[in-house]
Amino acid sequence: MTNEKFAAVQAAVLTVLAVAPAALGFYLKRKNRLTADRLCMLLIFGGIVLRLMYISYTDVTARQHDVGDFLRKTSGHAGYIKYLLRNRHLPDFDPRLADQFYHPPLHHIIGALVLAAVRALGFDPLRTGPVVLQYIAAAYSSLFSVLMWRTLRHIGIKDEPLVLACAVSAYHPTLIILSGSINNDMLSIVLGTAAVFFTVRWSKERRLRDIIGAAFALGFGMMAKLSAALLAPAIAAVFITVLVKKRKEWKSLLTQFIVFGCICAPIGLCCPVRNLVMFGVPFGYIPALGKDSGQYISKTPVERITDWSLFQLSSPFTQWEWYHDDYNEFNPIIALLKNAMFDEDAPFIGSLTLQSFCTALFFAGAAVAAVSVFAVITLFSKKEKLPFELKLMFAVMYAVTFGSYIIFCFRYPQVCTQNMRYCVPLIVSGTAALGLLMRRAPKSGRLTRCFAKAARGAIPLMCAFSAFVYAAQMYLRLGR
Repeated sequence: MTNEKFAAVQAAVLTVLAVAPAALGFYLKRKNRLTADRLCMLLIFGGIVLRLMYISYTDVTARQHDVGDFLRKTSGHAGYIKYLLRNRHLPDFDPRLADQFYHPPLHHIIGALVLAAVRALGFDPLRTGPVVLQYIAAAYSSLFSVLMWRTLRHIGIKDEPLVLACAVSAYHPTLIILSGSINNDMLSIVLGTAAVFFTVRWSKERRLRDIIGAAFALGFGMMAKLSAALLAPAIAAVFITVLVKKRKEWKSLLTQFIVFGCICAPIGLCCPVRNLVMFGVPFGYIPALGKDSGQYISKTPVERITDWSLFQLSSPFTQWEWYHDDYNEFNPIIALLKNAMFDEDAPFIGSLTLQSFCTALFFAGAAVAAVSVFAVITLFSKKEKLPFELKLMFAVMYAVTFGSYIIFCFRYPQVCTQNMRYCVPLIVSGTAALGLLMRRAPKSGRLTRCFAKAARGAIPLMCAFSAFVYAAQMYLRLGR
């Protein structure tokens, strides 16, 4: 079968799979059997199909970050995986000498094992293996949606707010894009989200198995990418608050916290400690780009954060001078809103009609983001019946993630640092806050009801435009 015929068959199968959830939903609706949980499952399945559509036209060199090339002698994440495949041990040299080798190794070990399995099956590991890694990333991204659904249910969100919040996690463009990524972002994100899920469940019943689950999830998340540690303050906030509220149980709680630390710390910190001891690599090491990188932002931090000139909204895509744009994207908030919808790509170049859908997606996504900020700020409303420790967890998660992002942007003033992949916990906490906002809106004041109504309008639009933009590119490929 030729590549063209295979692509056509693949597109036809995926189209049928994409239509199936809608058809089943209409059937269940007619039979009065369409519950909120069933609708969430249909949305998650539709999101999985959309991820597969995205992978069908996204090879291992498109819309990647720091991956390099599996077929050439390069470093990057591809080089790291190939090194482990060939040498079967961690790098025995200073990891700063090879691009991306400073990262913890969990993702790359999994990648090397996958390539070894592909080779054992008789396929070329450097041609077929990376494609398999994309499908594994899609599985991580799909599991993220399931974990979010479970987390939302555990915090008491149900009915329409549950459905809309689940739609965000299933169809958010960032999660679609990361489903085809070869780097370590998606594994770290799904493990961090699992840690949040276990922490939420632990806060209700304080079972040892849940705190062990949170410890392993956060530890392995840090072993995939050290930035998963940004979730630690939010989890610690839950532990401390519960300890204060249940101080009569302090012996049992402290025992559980010690168990958490004894599991999480060795797993999460083993790689940075190894690199520090063996090669003198400082904790939190990140290689810096110079002013001659082509994407350097020369504006001061004050200029970047206060310049809201409307010309920045003339395009919904991240601007790069090296792609002959008029300027390098500089405002970290506007850049984040653009990047959350399209990463660093610019779909449908040359078609104003199709690009109008991208513009609509950008503004719908910006509206959802704006409402989520209001939702997080008002988490502590007296109308919100969520336990204080969980309100604090989601608020701390949002604040720490966004604050870390802003510091990162100013410390490394390059266009590439303004990427949504550094901020995915904002989707976790923001989605939970949106669901809670819509849940309490009927019993709240006019302002809260207005924002909840805005969420109910913007979320379906964002999800619909996301599905169109990232599915349409598959069909456009067939017409070329």
